[in-house]
Amino acid sequence: MAKGRPKEHRNAQKDVKQLDSFECAVCGYVGQEKDGFMEGHHLIPYSEDGAADMHNMVTLCKSCHRDYHSRKLDVDIRRF
Repeated sequence: MAKGRPKEHRNAQKDVKQLDSFECAVCGYVGQEKDGFMEGHHLIPYSEDGAADMHNMVTLCKSCHRDYHSRKLDVDIRRF
């Protein structure tokens, strides 16, 4: 998570991970709340004015999140 984002943004990422039971939408890995391995991913990128709320986020593990952004993962995240 990038530093400097509003508290509401950080809260939405936390809420979506809890809603998804810390399960990665791609690989199914289930993390723990405090292990820091799960991340909230924006369906419409935050940098493109995507909303920082749970309706625009999905839970991914760090590996799938990194692979998605480096285009190593061939999954249409927007379908979620």
